[in-house]
Amino acid sequence: MSIISDQPQGANVGIGQLRAARPASSPTLDHVFETALDQLITELNVKVITSKELVDPNFFGCVIVRSQSINIMLSPNLGEFEADFFTRYLIAQAYKLDMTPLPTPFAVEVSPLIEGVPA
Repeated sequence: MSIISDQPQGANVGIGQLRAARPASSPTLDHVFETALDQLITELNVKVITSKELVDPNFFGCVIVRSQSINIMLSPNLGEFEADFFTRYLIAQAYKLDMTPLPTPFAVEVSPLIEGVPA
C-alpha cells in the first residue's frame, strides 16, 4: 500500500487541516469503520477507483492525498469485503488516524507527489 502526498516530505499536515471540499475536522477511527461506505466516501469527498493496472497480487491499492482531495485506487482482484475494508483502511491512513487496535500487517510507503505528474 502506498500513500502519495503533495505535502512536503516529513510534514505533519493531516487531511483534516485541508480547507476546500473537506470536513472541518478529521473523522474518528470508529466513524471510518462504522459508517456505511457510500455515506463515508460522500461525506469525506473521497474518490474510489478500481484500477485494472494494479496487477501485482501483493499490492492491494494506494491512496493519493492532495491538498484538497483523496483518491483511492484499488486492485481489481479484491472481493466486495476486501474492497470495503481496504477503502476504509486507506481513508484512515490518509487522515493519519491511530489504528493501534487494528492489526498492522500491511507495509505502508509514503512517497512525495512528483511535480508535473497528474494523480
